[in-house]
Amino acid sequence: MDTDSHVFSSWEEHVVSQGKGRRVVHYYLKDTSGELILAVVGTEGSSRNMLYVVSEDYLDAFGHTSTINSDTKWRTRKGVVEWLTILISKHHQSPPISSMYNHVAV
Repeated sequence: MDTDSHVFSSWEEHVVSQGKGRRVVHYYLKDTSGELILAVVGTEGSSRNMLYVVSEDYLDAFGHTSTINSDTKWRTRKGVVEWLTILISKHHQSPPISSMYNHVAV
């Protein structure tokens, strides 16, 4: 399955564990049918730093690309949010104004 043909409507953040030194956060993409797919897993490492990686569920469903694969990692939540937002926004862009209106002959 290709993310270009799959339409995501939103993303969700679920805190799985909040234990000190053991925080785990899951980021899900929600498609138009309401189905959730685990896209990113964030885990707390040493020094309370988070490491975010693309989930196996996401890679199994949509495959590896030159930009997203099993080596893809983020060190900040901001990077994850930007990627998820891009996946959603590329399917919610407005059509060009010229195609929105029909010309009416007077």
